[in-house]
Amino acid sequence: GDDGVTWSKPVEITGTTKKPDWTWYATGPGVGIQLTGGRLIIPCDFAVKVTKDYGSHVIYSDDHGKTWKLGGSVQPKCNECQVVELADGSLLLNMRSYRGLNCRAVTKSFDSGLTWSGVTHDRTLVEPVCQASLIRYGDNFLFSNPADTKRVNMTVRMSRDNCGSWPVSRTLYPGPSAYSCLSILDDGEIACLYERGEKHPYEMITFAAFNLEWLTNDADWLPEKK
Repeated sequence: GDDGVTWSKPVEITGTTKKPDWTWYATGPGVGIQLTGGRLIIPCDFAVKVTKDYGSHVIYSDDHGKTWKLGGSVQPKCNECQVVELADGSLLLNMRSYRGLNCRAVTKSFDSGLTWSGVTHDRTLVEPVCQASLIRYGDNFLFSNPADTKRVNMTVRMSRDNCGSWPVSRTLYPGPSAYSCLSILDDGEIACLYERGEKHPYEMITFAAFNLEWLTNDADWLPEKK
């Protein structure tokens, strides 16, 4: 690969990744992952034509992206999602929830994304019904979203127990903010690309880079903003 400088010709995959009664269809927003066994997993969401209901699902590839298949789906009242592989090899899908609880919906898969268990809610991960980002960082997991019932207070959290609890939390930006995407830089620092503004969340897109010392409050070091 050449880091996105050039691309192969597009291949139509709708027939193997979308059900006939789905209308709206989107990936993420966020990132896909590669499992320990090599499978590629892309988190997605959809809407059903007749019921107008939202749902979350994944698509997967076992041939390095040459072909794609539809994995398990989760519904109702959830959509934008991110997926991580836990220490035991199971998958956790973290979803935007429309169930009136103002916190993230979660479900697990024990067959690499083919089926999903019952939906529960993580009351620690407060949300205003919005997209969020979730990635693995070594043995830890990082999560970012506007941690409020309104789209404000962009916050990064860290879990040391496979997303069971989130004892580490720090605010990136207290004002209006919305969608975000976490990543790990080549030097090991954490990056967060997110929407923010003074009066509403969509005035600008900000790139913040920070280290674990800043996140865990072990150093008086502010993330760079551009």
